[in-house]
Amino acid sequence: MLRVDPAKPVSTDDPATAPLLVPPLLSGTDQGDTVSYEMSIGSGTHQFFDGVDTPTYSYNGLGLLGPTVEIRTDSTVSIDVTNELDEITTTHWHGADLPAIADGGPHTIIEPGATWTAEFDVIQPAATLWYHPHRKDLTAEHVYRGAAGFMIVRDDNPMAADLPQTYGVDDFPIVLQDRQFDVDGQLNFAISDIGRGRQMDTLTVNGTIDPYVEVPEGLVRLRLLNGSQARIYEVSVEGSTLTKVASDGGYLETPVVLERMTIAPGDRAEIVVEVGADPINLIDENFDRVLEIRPNGQPSLDTAVPERLATIDRIASAEVDVERSFEFEEVGDGWGINDRVMDMARVDEVIKFGDTERWTLTVDNGQHVFHVHQTQFLIESIDGEPPPPEDTGWEDSVWINGNREVVVLARFDTYTNPNIPYMFHCHILDHEDLGMMGQFKVVDEGS
Repeated sequence: MLRVDPAKPVSTDDPATAPLLVPPLLSGTDQGDTVSYEMSIGSGTHQFFDGVDTPTYSYNGLGLLGPTVEIRTDSTVSIDVTNELDEITTTHWHGADLPAIADGGPHTIIEPGATWTAEFDVIQPAATLWYHPHRKDLTAEHVYRGAAGFMIVRDDNPMAADLPQTYGVDDFPIVLQDRQFDVDGQLNFAISDIGRGRQMDTLTVNGTIDPYVEVPEGLVRLRLLNGSQARIYEVSVEGSTLTKVASDGGYLETPVVLERMTIAPGDRAEIVVEVGADPINLIDENFDRVLEIRPNGQPSLDTAVPERLATIDRIASAEVDVERSFEFEEVGDGWGINDRVMDMARVDEVIKFGDTERWTLTVDNGQHVFHVHQTQFLIESIDGEPPPPEDTGWEDSVWINGNREVVVLARFDTYTNPNIPYMFHCHILDHEDLGMMGQFKVVDEGS
């Protein structure tokens, strides 16, 4: 009988053992003014361990995760999602600025056998987004079992044109997810009501344990996503510099060289590393090696890290129309925001279209990751101080705890809907499913 023992940190002394799984690109069909995509979510199997089939969820029959959906700024897309599970689900486009009817939150359920269509204009700049189920009370399990994928927005920004951008060659999606397996190599799902959420002992990277990827010498772009249930990663690079070029909502104004970087659940961060004649390693402080990046003997693709990447339309304090406060706290046997647990029938906040708002995020107990649908925000302060350079870009998720009161600024000037709300919640998925979520509507004045 197979016995899977708890994983240990992976030493960089030995070569990595498995090729990195790279999700395929999903091709769209150009239908005049709209690019259409076909997707499905269903059950399948994936081999985390050689010869062991583990039941999973995935999109488009991939066994784990889903294809990478590439969309372009200023286009219109239509995405059909068919539910091939035997239970209801949803698909949320995390980080996308789109109408509430296309957001894919818990109100937009897809019945078994049904197809839901999300159609929207792509109005935001280049960014690494992702998609995943967002069913009330079951988001953590559906994501944990493998249902998630990348959505990459590309644009014609000339300042960033020299960055690595050949998908699967020098531009890679990298999702970090810790998992727990039983002795037979099967997924052991549970959620935890403690302040940190459930921490698991095996790191998977795009569903691969102890992976390597082969690349040309020169610059390589890694689109990092923390798709874990609760774990926060502290990543660094052994053998190269770590240059952060983009956050959740797109490019930073200028690249930032870091020794290490924190990435919390739901966060994305695009980094560029340089590969020479020898392998380099992406490292996490708990798991040690995350990914070995090996040169394949091919020459560089003649890329570069520009001195300037974008111009950000910053939000001045004088723009603020409304201020709100949100405290993340234990409520009864679960978790809540402002002493309320999630209620699908209750709208917690009503925002006037066109307003700019300042939100103060505080924590009564535990650590949390604030995420808001539809908009991207700028961090005004962290514990009373301006954010460091690497946190000055557009964000839709931010880590908060007792030592990190965070104040953010956001504009609500793109979409309204008097009937369908957007969500704000903790992206530690244990906490979200235990009630730490609220709802807001954006309405025209007088609605």
